[in-house]
Parts: sequence; C-alpha cells; structure tokens
Amino acid sequence: MRGVQLLVAAASCLAFVDAADEVVVLTTATFDQHLKDKKYTLVEFYAPWCGHCKKLGPELEKAAKSLKTTGVSITKVDATVEKDLATKFEIKGYPSLVWFEDSTRHEYTGGRTAETIVDWVTSMTGPSVLETLEPSPPGSGKPRVVLQGTTLLPGFEAAASANRRKATWVFQKVASGQKVVLQHVQEDPVEFSGSADDQAAVAKFVEDNALPLFGQLDGDTFDKYLETGKGLVWTLLPMQGSSIDEIQQRNRAVMSEVATKFRGSYFVTYTDTEKFKDAVDSMLAIQNFPAVAIQKKAGDKKKYVYDGEMTAAKIISFIQDVDAGRVEPKLKSEPEPPASDDPVKVVVGSTMQSLVFTPDKDVLLEVYAPWCGHCKKLDPEYAKLAKKIRKEELHDLFTVAKIDGTANDSPVESVDWSSFPTLFFVKAGSGQATIYDGERTAKGLWKYIKKHATKADEVRQRLEKRKHRSKGDEL
Repeated sequence: MRGVQLLVAAASCLAFVDAADEVVVLTTATFDQHLKDKKYTLVEFYAPWCGHCKKLGPELEKAAKSLKTTGVSITKVDATVEKDLATKFEIKGYPSLVWFEDSTRHEYTGGRTAETIVDWVTSMTGPSVLETLEPSPPGSGKPRVVLQGTTLLPGFEAAASANRRKATWVFQKVASGQKVVLQHVQEDPVEFSGSADDQAAVAKFVEDNALPLFGQLDGDTFDKYLETGKGLVWTLLPMQGSSIDEIQQRNRAVMSEVATKFRGSYFVTYTDTEKFKDAVDSMLAIQNFPAVAIQKKAGDKKKYVYDGEMTAAKIISFIQDVDAGRVEPKLKSEPEPPASDDPVKVVVGSTMQSLVFTPDKDVLLEVYAPWCGHCKKLDPEYAKLAKKIRKEELHDLFTVAKIDGTANDSPVESVDWSSFPTLFFVKAGSGQATIYDGERTAKGLWKYIKKHATKADEVRQRLEKRKHRSKGDEL
C-alpha cells in the first residue's frame, strides 16, 4: 500500500507500520527476526506497479484485521526493493504469497480474497487432526483420512500437520485394532496397507489418493491435477441434454475400473464437454465425443486420443499401449501454408520436424501468440533480421521461421514453450533446440547467430568477400 513507511530501529530490528495498516511491511533487515518472533506468517512479495498486487492489497488488509487476535502475522515485502529476499525465495511473479511456520517455508495454496485467505490460514493453524467418535462424511473439496485405533499415533499426526490442505484428518478411537482409510465423496474408502505411524508412508498414500478415483476436471480442479505431476486421463462424453452429474454416474463403473488399474500413475477425470467445449478443442484438439485423451503428465502438450468402444478393457489396453510407446501422439497443427517468398518462413506443427531440424541449415524459430504485445513488438526486428540474411546471401545457411504457439503443438521435446515469444536456435544436423534469451533486436539476433552458426567460419568469409565488393548495410 503506497504511503506506508517502514522505520527500522537499529537496536531492536523491529518493524513499525502506519497505524491504519494491519499488514506489516518487512525488509531484508527485519525479515528473519519477524519470522522468529511469529510462529505463523503469511508474506506477500509484491511490486508497486503490479495491478494484481494493488487488487490484492485491500483483501490482505481485511484478512489481517480478521486474524489480528489469532497470532497470525500478515506481511508484505516490496520485491523490487528487497531483491535479495526475492531471489532467496525464488519469486518469479507478482504477487507471490508464501506461508511460514516456525521460520520454515511452506507453499500457500489458498485464494486471493480476504475470506479465502482467512479460511486457509485458519485450517493451517488449528488442530491438524480432529478427534471424534463418528467421523462426518467427506466433503466435495478434499478427501477424509481417518485413523481408527486405540491412540493417536505420532507419525499419523505429523503427516497430517505437513499435509493439512490435502485432506481432512480424523482420529476415531476404537477399542482395538488399527487402520487408516481414505474416502472421497461418492467413492468407496481406500485402506492404507502400511504402518499408520510411518509419516512418510502415510503422506505418500494421501498424495497418491489426494484426488478422486474418478473426479471432475474443471476450472477449480485443473491446477490441482497439474500440481500432482502425474498422468491424466480425460473422459470426454456427449452431454445430450444430461447434467454432468448424470453423465459421471452413468460412466462411473467403467472409468473407476480404469482408474483402479492405473492408480498412482494416472488420475481419471470427467469434464463437461458443453461448458468447456472451446477449452477441450484448444488444449486437446478434440471436437467429437465420446473420446478419451491421455496425457502422460498433466498439462503435457502430447496427448493420445482413444475414440473406440467405451469399455474398461479396451480403454485399459489403449493406455497400456500408450505407456509402451505403441501409440503416436495426436498433435494440434494448422494446415500447411502455401509456398511463399516471405523471408520469415511459417512453420506449423506437422512441418516443424522437417523445416526446423534440417541437415544443412541453422534455424531460428520464434514461437508467438497472435494476441501477444511483446510478439508484435518483436515482429519488425525479426523481419529485419530475415531480410538481412537474404541480402547477405546467407539464406542457404540460415532460416528465420515462426510458429503460432496457440494453434500448433510441438512434436519435439526440446521445443517446448509456456510463454510468448519464445525463441529457439537449432544448429544444422542437430536434434536439439537451444532457447535464445538475448537481446530481442535485429542486431542482437544477428550477432548471436553469427557467433553460434554451425559454419561460423564460412559466414565470416562470405561477409568479408561481400564487404570488399560493396559496403554491407548496417542494421
């Protein structure tokens, strides 16, 4: 919040804040001591110019006021000033919220409204395990993990404390015996086969089963599936006037059998194919249902599509073939463009392998998005580079190319992108691409490709000969 001043007392290193501000401002000088003084601290790393940070500011203030008497400290750090702190905690975007308990960093997985912040913090600071004679049914948000035994075991309690947000943890006292069961709403309980006092084993069991056996994939759960790092099976069914609940009930038996077979390596999901029709088309290039899409890792650009008979046996067999490498991935690709004399060549998914990985030419490839402002800014510089290469008669050694990263997938593992523009340099005869992270000007690009060219000596010799014939144009 602008106008807030932090006064640092050299003797005590305590942070003082504006009386109207409940969010404590921290600096490098006060950070460590504050974490030592406060058992629980939520830190916002922000940038003063960031619009999202400005929007979050009032929500943090409300949350801080609500939590004022709980012992939880809500704080903020200007990451553009306290750069050492931002580097230490690997802050890559703004705002970034980080949770500390006893000075130990933990991931913050809550929301960005006052209500969701308070809810998340409350769940992290209350008892990690609830004790009850009769556990309530699991809710729709997360599973319920119950230890049934004569006493609450330290290992189970430690696993619960470290994984509060993944499940509701319960101890149910019984006269004899000991077991741990996990249950999602609408699903049968899963029993843990290891020792309930083994913290690591219990935590791994919950991690493997943190999401439902057959769960809904939508805007609220997508990130949760991505975070698991496991494979994803999309069950895509025609709605035909039915609700998503009716669709999943009709297909639960078949897909639960599939999910049981691949428990621990794949999560099996279902999606509203009417509500998310455009998203499914954009991410998976699937318009016709029923279909099953397999991603070996959630979010992977490579997907394997099954559109045969919807039986458990055949879907299981297809996934096994995918794992064995017997199925080719389905890649999104625009139609191959007609031949053009444009110095910047257009590449699509189906032509990337042949046009970018060539035996005799180095290739500079820009992955762009049509809506990207940075890409539009790069366009004239990129075209200028391509014209320079043509003018210097080096087009037999270099290709300058571009691909729409929103409309095409990459068939090559080393060409992968998550932002725009991304620039890759591929040497002649190489099967690998190198990300270019230098100056995004024609001069900077020209300097880079001359230095890293496969035939750098020949490039220099040709340029020298041309220089003698006529003075080359300067970029």
